[in-house]
Amino acid sequence: MSQMRTLNHDHKPTFNHNLWLMQVNDTKHFFRGESVNIENEIADFNAYLISFGSLDVKAAIETAIEGGHDGQWAAEQINQYMEDVGTQLKDIDPVAVIYESLLQEARSDIESAINKDILNDTNEQVYVAGNYVCTSLDYSTQAQQELAEIMTQIPKEDYTDAMDWLWNNANLDNVKIETDDIETELEEDA
Repeated sequence: MSQMRTLNHDHKPTFNHNLWLMQVNDTKHFFRGESVNIENEIADFNAYLISFGSLDVKAAIETAIEGGHDGQWAAEQINQYMEDVGTQLKDIDPVAVIYESLLQEARSDIESAINKDILNDTNEQVYVAGNYVCTSLDYSTQAQQELAEIMTQIPKEDYTDAMDWLWNNANLDNVKIETDDIETELEEDA
């Protein structure tokens, strides 16, 4: 195996990144005469550092993408959450963090659009039910109804990605909106 450290003219060790990349991309390595599969070693390394499973990571990233973001954004949300709460990576549900971030983003977007807060201006709220890969939004029929009534005040073409994500994940497509505007109904009948 080639040396991964080289000496510079001051005789201080430096890391040879190009050699390391070649070796990481090569799946067969030999250590003390035995073949080692680097892919398995990388998986073991990641599993040790990240206490939740790869399906949770995948679900968190897919959720971020559904909300108009990417994996880097998802990682930033998780890092910010850990900093805000003062916790470690091993103690969080990454999918729930992404759901909560998207819910708060949609909340902010809706409030900016029509000055209504979907968590404070309603009798019942939609909230995140964290359960790793099975994380979802949880809501009562009334919360769903109230959310749909608020969101339909915004033209669909003005929805942000987070608002679309909220609409879809709260299953609002089949919610019937009740109107209390009798004058509008009477004018339509006349």
